[in-house]
Amino acid sequence: MKHLFIYLLAFIVFTSCYKDKGNYDYHVINHWTVENFDSTKGYTVLLGDTLKINPTLKWSNDPNPSDANYNYAWSFRYRPSSNLPFIDTVIGTDKNLNAKINLLPGNYSLAYRVTDKSNGVTFQTRTNILVSSKNFEGYMVLNDVNGKSRLDMLAYSKGTGLFTQYTDVLKEMNSNLPEQGKPRQVLCMNYVGTNITPLNYGIFLLTETGTNRIHQETFAYEPTMNIRYLMVGNIANDFKADVLTGENPSPTTVMFYMYAKGNMYAYSTLYGYAFRNDPINVYAAASAPFKVSPYVVTDGTVGVMYNTDKRCFVQAANFNSSFVADVVAARNFPTGLDLVWMERSYNSTSRSVYAVLKDPVTAKYYLLRFPIAGAQTLFKEITAPDFAQATSYAVSPDVNYLFYSVGGKVYEYDFNLGTPTTTLMIDKGNSTITYMGFPHFYNSFVAANANTYKLWATYLTVGTYDPAGTPGANGTLECYSVPEISKPLVKTMGWTGLGKIVSVAYRER
Repeated sequence: MKHLFIYLLAFIVFTSCYKDKGNYDYHVINHWTVENFDSTKGYTVLLGDTLKINPTLKWSNDPNPSDANYNYAWSFRYRPSSNLPFIDTVIGTDKNLNAKINLLPGNYSLAYRVTDKSNGVTFQTRTNILVSSKNFEGYMVLNDVNGKSRLDMLAYSKGTGLFTQYTDVLKEMNSNLPEQGKPRQVLCMNYVGTNITPLNYGIFLLTETGTNRIHQETFAYEPTMNIRYLMVGNIANDFKADVLTGENPSPTTVMFYMYAKGNMYAYSTLYGYAFRNDPINVYAAASAPFKVSPYVVTDGTVGVMYNTDKRCFVQAANFNSSFVADVVAARNFPTGLDLVWMERSYNSTSRSVYAVLKDPVTAKYYLLRFPIAGAQTLFKEITAPDFAQATSYAVSPDVNYLFYSVGGKVYEYDFNLGTPTTTLMIDKGNSTITYMGFPHFYNSFVAANANTYKLWATYLTVGTYDPAGTPGANGTLECYSVPEISKPLVKTMGWTGLGKIVSVAYRER
């Protein structure tokens, strides 16, 4: 047995050392090098324009390459919506790309694949493509021009850091939205999540003619974009909103409150994707609505309104609330006053709510501050000069000053001091301040835009109208940074040639 084992071991060693005389055919891979192809910064192309990329290909084993020896494929990789899989769409099969781009504006991944026909080996590289448009993002300015609405746009380019002004952007984009009457408001924000539709962004135009959305990319209009198609029930054809207030705390969570004909209506993407037909300004389901102020604030869940009949604050406890309750006494809110103005400081750290109230007996004005679901943190009389003549109000989200306008003047009221101070900041002479506010950027949670939007949210935005000027060209929009210690405002941006500015919103990305 021992000898047998030795023989077997010797045989294994002998056969393992035997020279392999197999017929193996080795090939050197023809590696590539790509030049004139920016895989780091990518490319930007306007919707409808031609994207041209002319890469230089160098091959390790083919000094004089012929296109006939290779197959080429350029393809976009994207997903139609967040709940659908990615798809590849081939847009070119030549060495160089020369393709008209009709994809909706957004960021896309572009793959470039080259296959060596001699061995079937495929090489691939990728880059990012930003499909943009002249109306990609920017300030939307709703003007009154001779009693009609005109929407202008100050389009911003991230690439250049510059704005391009489009007077009557609906005409510029060949929009088919019918002519609209006197303007009320423009609002730009998501109205559903991308998990529902990639066309989830709402550019809402509120006018005396009606309340409509326009297509988020082309600005086209269809009758189904009327606000009635976001409501439940048998809605009258002439229904229109007076004020639309919204909050977008996450990419898929949206809350709206709509004030129309003296009532308030609620909408939440967490509860039905539509405005309920019954107004929310009631104390119990099916009870008669009370008279409610058009001012409402929300964090996407809680909503705070004002009962003008009882002169008290009321609250909708949740996104699915169908009625409200008076704010509890423990929160120490004032009662018996008239609400003049209310707004939430959406882009501040505290996100406090500020309200201006007036005593109907003494005619004194008061400033109230409170967290949206907590007790008030400030309630004091406003002692600013000419405050009774003020027409617009705004609170700085970072330095907490109250601004108010009277005619062509803007005042800064520092209520944080033991003895408040008032400083004249802007004096436009015979012109009138028709709009004033701090922009609300709803998508500041998007990392790519957060720093820019958060900075612009601190700019006091002022619309001025010169009644002696040419209608449609006598409006000015200016943005100011607000220093501390009541130092003079610093103008950061400005545009002329606008109309009588009624409302301003920012079309975000």
